[in-house]
Amino acid sequence: MKSLRYFYEMMPELHVVGAGSLLDFELERIGLPVGRVSSIYLYPLSFMEFLAAKGEDVLIEAITAHDTSQKISETAHNKLLNVLGEYMTVGGMPEVVELFIETADLNRCFKIHRTINDAYRQDFNKYVDKYQVKYVDVLFNTIPALLGSKFKYTSIPGEYRKRELKPALELLMKANIVSKVTHSSGQGIPLAAEANAEIFKMIFLDIALSQTLLGVDTGSWLLQPEVNFANKGALTEAFVGQELLAYSLPDCRSELYYWNRESRGSSAELDYLVQQGEMILPVEVKSGSPGTLKSLRLYLDSHKNCPFGLRFSNANFSIDSDIHSYPLYSVCRLKPHTKELILSLI
Repeated sequence: MKSLRYFYEMMPELHVVGAGSLLDFELERIGLPVGRVSSIYLYPLSFMEFLAAKGEDVLIEAITAHDTSQKISETAHNKLLNVLGEYMTVGGMPEVVELFIETADLNRCFKIHRTINDAYRQDFNKYVDKYQVKYVDVLFNTIPALLGSKFKYTSIPGEYRKRELKPALELLMKANIVSKVTHSSGQGIPLAAEANAEIFKMIFLDIALSQTLLGVDTGSWLLQPEVNFANKGALTEAFVGQELLAYSLPDCRSELYYWNRESRGSSAELDYLVQQGEMILPVEVKSGSPGTLKSLRLYLDSHKNCPFGLRFSNANFSIDSDIHSYPLYSVCRLKPHTKELILSLI
């Protein structure tokens, strides 16, 4: 890493790329040559990239070009939900996606999932101070079970203290293995100005890797995707967060936010808040049937400057007054700057 500075100064015409699963752990120790190195943040393949890898150009165009105020054809909708079920099974790690497309051998895919998780654990021993390894390891193994819930250090099994776990959690976040979803009141922009760093949820690097750590039978997504979307709400919510990160600008570390109100007899929570220009859009992820959307309507009533709310579910596109419904496979439509990039995949 230190030598990158000299490449920049002595051979500026040469583009040098450094990559590694726990690169940030090493940077924490030695630092980064200031003004000589720029960072690009990489994430697992998005659902759009998964479609591109499968050669599903027609489906990509169907999502990116569709008028969101109108229903998409039922044929395309059902096809996209089925392919989304494949993505929930396989995840976005490139080696696994490539193997799935070439062989459709799920057992071999699941084996790579296990190998990747084991490789992370082995790397902890290389890059983490010895006294921290056990804290990093227990967080790595436990966070997938806490998806969708407010993170509490007391939820980590074992007699650990916050001051022991917090530095380990920060290391995992720096390495993009886990990402924080921070509470924000959502009253104005930027969302970070309204955030409470002590109230947050966590999502894991990849939806398939997290299910592997949980010991979940991911193959069931292929057989009955709609049933699984209904029964696995926390995983569906994590998928949307993973998509939001994947479609963010690559030259800066993206942050995720959510909203909740805890009061006696009137608690409410929205899964994500997304900034679009001068607007803040509240997002509720409904894994199954649409439901009453009580939290979304409560947010809109208490945030008069918010033009409408967004619901992601397995239902088709629709608009009902100030509630816009999007299918789960269309998260990319929340990031307008990605449209040209997505179409370039075709």
